[in-house]
Amino acid sequence: MPSLGKFNQLTIEEICHEGAYLNGAELGEVFISAHELTPDDHEGQSISVFVYLDSQGVATATRKKPYAQLGDFTLLRVKEINSTGAFVDIGLDKDLLVPFNEQIPKMEQGRSYVIHFYLDKASGRMCGSSKLNKFLDKTPATYESLQEVDLIIAGKTDLGYKAIVNQAHWGIIYHDQVFKLLFPGQVFKGFVRKVREDNKLDLLLEKPGMAKIDTLSNQILSELEKNNGFLALGDKSDPVLIKKTFSTSKANYKKAIGGLYKQGLIDIEATSIKLKKAL
Repeated sequence: MPSLGKFNQLTIEEICHEGAYLNGAELGEVFISAHELTPDDHEGQSISVFVYLDSQGVATATRKKPYAQLGDFTLLRVKEINSTGAFVDIGLDKDLLVPFNEQIPKMEQGRSYVIHFYLDKASGRMCGSSKLNKFLDKTPATYESLQEVDLIIAGKTDLGYKAIVNQAHWGIIYHDQVFKLLFPGQVFKGFVRKVREDNKLDLLLEKPGMAKIDTLSNQILSELEKNNGFLALGDKSDPVLIKKTFSTSKANYKKAIGGLYKQGLIDIEATSIKLKKAL
């Protein structure tokens, strides 16, 4: 069944001068503008389109890819605020409404917020909400230790950074586990440290163990090759400089260079390392 706020495969029923009408089943006829059609499009053809309601409430299709689909959490910028609420740029001709009662904090024009894209059951409208708690942790958090997951940074707390895990659960990256710049809306892979009793997750930016060290070792060797075999970061160097260069902890860096030293690849000084022989 075709769904609003998502990509659907719809069949072209009729092509006219203004565009084409697609079979939207329960949604009725879905219109797509002529400028979105190609010379190869023909009646009876199935095409992939995103379906939304235009300003008149008419089901409309586009081949443009929006910044989010129904059910997604993503960072969106406020384009306008009026008496109805805030309108955020979702990458389509029509902006997404975030009603005032779905805003935490109150939104400001020009600023960006992590927003959940949902369908309002009462009105049938597609809307956004920054009240993220009401859409997360609705299902049991069945994750394995060190399982790789998709993360979206949602904000900073006294303990660390709150992250949305696999578009479904809350997690936290504690300050002592943060070794690179994090900001709201940032998307990347992370790892589950453990599932807490409250169904929330403790997270890691790095997977511990030799697999991570091996990857870091290759990065160090690559940097050495770029810098004529010398790098001004040794086992006594400032952790901030190590973090800035390799987005990792000093402990991991020391393990990596220690492994390279044992392999006879580098020499280590207090504040520098250098290639021992040509690689």
